[in-house]
Amino acid sequence: MSDLLKDFRSIFETKVAWGDQDAAQHVNNIMYLRYAESARIQYMDDIGLGFHKGGDNIILADTYVKFIYPLTYPDKIWVGTRCIMETIDETSFKTEQIIVSQRYNKVAAIITAKIVCYDYEKLQKSSWSPTTIDAIRRFEQD
Repeated sequence: MSDLLKDFRSIFETKVAWGDQDAAQHVNNIMYLRYAESARIQYMDDIGLGFHKGGDNIILADTYVKFIYPLTYPDKIWVGTRCIMETIDETSFKTEQIIVSQRYNKVAAIITAKIVCYDYEKLQKSSWSPTTIDAIRRFEQD
């Protein structure tokens, strides 16, 4: 695994599929967001708070992608995800993610996202439980 990921505790790995590319013969920009989405769900699983019915769940409030290097088929990628600790508040936090190409050993994109605690039964924003905040802090500090 690339040294570019050394500051990330949660690593999602996948292969670039032929169908991820567009007519320009590089991975379509929407795929970067899909890779990041899968990695954010894995991050929640890694801290022990996977998507489930009831309790603290997540919804994406906003996201930004800085495209750096084009991905192409064939390749394997890693998506590192971490919480930007100073952004944690009672209802949200931000993540930083990088997508790294194994083939080129380069960062292909940097993604930031605002994650909000959401109650899918009441269909409204809610507050993180102290357990969730503690789990994030423990995971990021280990």
